[in-house]
Amino acid sequence: MRDTFKATLFLTFFLISSFLFVPQVSADGAIFLYDPDIFLWRVQNEDRQLCAINHENGKQNMILAVDVIDLEGDKAVWMFPVPSEPGETEIDIIKGFPELYGYDILENKNEMVSGHFIVMRLTQVYTVPTLFFLIISQGMFGATLPGEGKGITVHEHIERMGLTTELVTAEDGDAFYSYLTGKGFDIPPGAKPILDEYTGEKYTFVVSWISDVELFKNESEPEDYFRGMTNTIGVSVSFPTDKIYFPMKPTSVYGNREIPILVYIIGLVTPELYPEIKQHTQVNYFQDRYYNVPDGLSNFFNGKERIEDLKYTKIKVEAPSNALTKDLWVNESVPTDILKADFINTNMWWWGIIIFIVSSCLASMLAGMIIYRKDKPDVMKFALFGLSNFITLIGFAFLAYIIVIRKKFTGAGKAEMKDVKPGKSIKTAAITALVLTVLFSSPLFILTFPYLGLYAFMMILPIINFFVIIFLLILPFVHIFYRDRRLFKFIFLFSLLFLAITLPFELIFIFMV
Repeated sequence: MRDTFKATLFLTFFLISSFLFVPQVSADGAIFLYDPDIFLWRVQNEDRQLCAINHENGKQNMILAVDVIDLEGDKAVWMFPVPSEPGETEIDIIKGFPELYGYDILENKNEMVSGHFIVMRLTQVYTVPTLFFLIISQGMFGATLPGEGKGITVHEHIERMGLTTELVTAEDGDAFYSYLTGKGFDIPPGAKPILDEYTGEKYTFVVSWISDVELFKNESEPEDYFRGMTNTIGVSVSFPTDKIYFPMKPTSVYGNREIPILVYIIGLVTPELYPEIKQHTQVNYFQDRYYNVPDGLSNFFNGKERIEDLKYTKIKVEAPSNALTKDLWVNESVPTDILKADFINTNMWWWGIIIFIVSSCLASMLAGMIIYRKDKPDVMKFALFGLSNFITLIGFAFLAYIIVIRKKFTGAGKAEMKDVKPGKSIKTAAITALVLTVLFSSPLFILTFPYLGLYAFMMILPIINFFVIIFLLILPFVHIFYRDRRLFKFIFLFSLLFLAITLPFELIFIFMV
């Protein structure tokens, strides 16, 4: 009885020690199923600029959509300059906006690393119940049109779906200002100096306004209310440019007012954030394994219908409008930390196998050197034996027991094994499993009872399952414990060393970005 008590105490300590090495697991994942800033976008009582950019082979395709405060009020107009001549610029009015799905590359890197190391630690078997209870407890071109007024040339005019868009050039800011006010748009006087910076230069203006409110409303109605699908109507413009460009400065005419700007750029890029907006800007990088190009957006994606491993950059600016003192230019270089995270996401399986092999062999070698230090252990044999960890700790222990490692891997020449009755092993395993079940389930039962009340008995079945699993998992180890204490110590030390060795590897991968 006394021997059984000691064995139970030792085995309980052995299994509880898994808490030191098994990471906390959250029931909610960090993988993004969709980008909430795009999904469910619709015209609503909230100002916001929404832009998608695809830059390939020196040509930029851009879709711009803007929320409107009050469709029943004054005319709403949005305009933006593009750094190209009118003859090189193409405009259109389209329905739809890229709903980009995928996961955040940086956040997915941490999830990927943690997931692989969790799988490694699950090979130790006794860590499975720990993870199980942790998860329960914590329960993504057209013809040139005649000019309108002195110094103004309207190169293209399109009316579609209640929206009108014109491609315009102006000799100076006064001419462009007169053009806008002549159409009934209420433009702040402070806009003149800003417009002067673009007029007369190699810039062309794309001017859009809602010309038919009812038609625009009807075309913008969701196709599917249950799925939340929307019909975003926006302006499409294509123009040649060596560098990705987004017109930000014109928004500065709104003073202190904050108009959130969301820019989605196909590819992993680096925006040139100037000091006034840097602290108000959030940049995230995403990847979608498979992306099917929606109908109507084929031109935006340069004729592609399906894209594998679509990567894109999301730039969110929430700065006061008067802080937008410059336009936004974007480099096509990939930030170093994103390159590292993307490399890890792509190659973590290979790294995981290598780390698993190194950790297993190193743990087996060290455990053999420590436990069998007086028996002249063969270091290389112990190291290679660590590969049996691929068939989990049970397989590792079973092979160690069958081949009698003290006899085969040391100079001892023999191994002393005691005879033990099966009943003794079963009894000790049952008591140990009962103790662990009480220790694990009591806090969970106490926390659950106030909420479930009389239905707390629903926790009984998981608790019974936990007991059975623990009992079956530790029974082989209990038998080894009674027959060969040194072999059990070798297995015990190997497992703890393996878990300990994987920790610094995990930290390196997590903090290297």
